[in-house]
Amino acid sequence: MIYPEPRSWVAGTAELSETETAHHLYDPNTSEPLQRQRSSSPDQVDRAIGAAWQAHSDGAWHGIELSARVEALYRFAKQLEPLAERVAQLDSLNSGVPISVTRLFAGSMADTVRSAADLVLSLGDERLLPAGGRLVRLRKVPFGPTALILPWNAPSAMAVKKLAFALAAGATTVIKPSSASPWSAQLIVEAAHESGLPPGVVNLVLGDRAVGEQLVSDSRIRSVSMTGSTATGKAVAARAGATLTRLQLELGSNNPALVRADADVAKTATSIASGAMKLSGQWCEAPRRILVARAVLEPLVEALVASLRDLRVGSSLADDTDIGPVAFRARQVELHAQRDELVAAGARAIETTTIPDSGWFVSPTVLVADTLTLNSEMFGPMITVQPVDDDDHAVRLANSGQFGLAGYVYSENLGEAYSLGARLIAGEVKVNGSSVLDLAEGSAQSFFAGSGIGGHGDTDVLEFFRGTQVLGVDAPGLPI
Repeated sequence: MIYPEPRSWVAGTAELSETETAHHLYDPNTSEPLQRQRSSSPDQVDRAIGAAWQAHSDGAWHGIELSARVEALYRFAKQLEPLAERVAQLDSLNSGVPISVTRLFAGSMADTVRSAADLVLSLGDERLLPAGGRLVRLRKVPFGPTALILPWNAPSAMAVKKLAFALAAGATTVIKPSSASPWSAQLIVEAAHESGLPPGVVNLVLGDRAVGEQLVSDSRIRSVSMTGSTATGKAVAARAGATLTRLQLELGSNNPALVRADADVAKTATSIASGAMKLSGQWCEAPRRILVARAVLEPLVEALVASLRDLRVGSSLADDTDIGPVAFRARQVELHAQRDELVAAGARAIETTTIPDSGWFVSPTVLVADTLTLNSEMFGPMITVQPVDDDDHAVRLANSGQFGLAGYVYSENLGEAYSLGARLIAGEVKVNGSSVLDLAEGSAQSFFAGSGIGGHGDTDVLEFFRGTQVLGVDAPGLPI
């Protein structure tokens, strides 16, 4: 496989990222080094921000007719279609996510762009207000250049989602993929430029924390949309606060799953195992803390272990893999440290599957204890199981620690399940299921508690990038 050259994109031109680092990108299935990482230089980052600022100031994108912007987005979608298989392979190598999943993400890129175009066309970007014959318009205008900071677990899906809705809103952009997963962003940005977007509308920088800090600290960046860890989100917020930059942050959450005594244990275990292991356990909304009625604790643990043993652990590039490796060695090390810390505190650890000798695999693990304390997000193929005395006990535990993104309730009594789900502090609560997809058309969710700022939902995402301006002739003769 040929890997994309690590390039920065500045004002419509690709440049080799100037700084060669000491780090490599590795195949997580074998730990084989694949490519030395390169970082954009401070000058390249500064010029990328400057290009986005100039394109915004000139109105090169937001200043054109909405219909022309929508047509350009449709051309962008067309450019993405033939890239799906290559993007899927690159993402699988960068993230450890099974290729059966990355193919679904990559195959939906073009539709994501088209849905953003269709939404902004339906909502429009201005309308007349009744004003007694005076011309008064309510206008939607982008706040300014936007930094799009991407996660490593779903790099192409997040790149296209953020970019499509930012562009639909008329914003110019600087994209920074994770240093662990930079490849698919190269192809996506190249496709954007081949679709005829004006220079400076889409820019790309590469690098680690230092590049991110320079990006979000710059006063020319007026919005930051970031998906990643809580620690990174806090650092971004601290930097962006100095310039009152708008923030949309999707961060970490140890999402609770509440299992009542009346749940169907076998179906519940299958659902939880499937949800917890999606993206090789590296899914931000995965059920991680299982809070189960004490009466069905042991049957549920047995069923969970059996369900996990049915899932195939193997190379992320194999078509029949259910759980691949984690993305990089530091992730494996942290997960093992979290497991060991819980075991030292009294938890019982059940490793369900023999894993390959090479690569960064973690055996799907169930950790069981009467009391469990997680001090950070457990982002990988591990889940905790803790008994609860009643619904009130479950809710108290669920709404504590690191929470706020998603929640799950399992019960055969749907009325009780809905009532219990409504007590969870989370933006999305699913009953008797753990799918990645939205519950229904028009779904939206906020990031509660420490799980971030802002939320999901296509309209919410679009409106994050643009504000409202009223423009018109003032009324004569007003008393004040």
